[in-house]
Amino acid sequence: MKRFGMGFSGLLLFAALHSSCFAQVNPWNGDWKVDPSTIKYDLPAFTIATDADGYTITQGSAAGHKVVCDGQPKPDAGRMVTCAKTGDGYTIDATRDGKTVSNVTVSISPDGKTLTRTAKISPPDDSPYTMTSTSDRVSGGPGFSGVWKQTGVNSSSDTGILSIAVSGDNVAFKETDRSKPAECKLDGTQVKLSESASMSIKLEDPHTLKVTYYDDGKVRRQNTFILSQDGSAIQETDVTPEPAPSTTSMSFHKS
Repeated sequence: MKRFGMGFSGLLLFAALHSSCFAQVNPWNGDWKVDPSTIKYDLPAFTIATDADGYTITQGSAAGHKVVCDGQPKPDAGRMVTCAKTGDGYTIDATRDGKTVSNVTVSISPDGKTLTRTAKISPPDDSPYTMTSTSDRVSGGPGFSGVWKQTGVNSSSDTGILSIAVSGDNVAFKETDRSKPAECKLDGTQVKLSESASMSIKLEDPHTLKVTYYDDGKVRRQNTFILSQDGSAIQETDVTPEPAPSTTSMSFHKS
């Protein structure tokens, strides 16, 4: 009967130690799986104007610049971009310092109502992936000219799993479409992701985590994560600011 021979004071100490251990488990920590039925998009409309040389896209309050599609490489924001016309659309290839950044195809459905953009992206700090977006025609035509409303986006790298590991004042944070976590302070300090991109994470209160992404020092997107009071779910809301504002939201539960 020795296995049951722990005294009352020993039991109290045992319970106290276990209670302390459980208290140290941060409620944010773990793998969180997205519920696909909760994903909602409020994505921006944009205008395409085409001519014999190429096209111009205007989105939100951003004045578009002309993309010349003559098959010749041209400098564009630190990259070399080559646009060429195809039978049903365009191909746009971008390189930086001689290395491939992205290969994009843009096509329109036979009925002229749906625009599909498929981008094969090769980030310098992560594995290549494919991102596909679809847009429905709002007005205009025929062809690409007119107003379009983006209706959906999906990425081949998106696992649907959000991973969070808080340790003291630090967090290892991995979005659903990243292959490895970003190591950040919880005080909003910016951390570089690449030559031009950075991010910050701030724990605003025990149930609110704000993740901000920057491009060349400017806010590109801000994601707000709200942890439920019982710690069983996270609500995410992503906001992209002007000049092309959009909002995406979704819910996660512990996997």
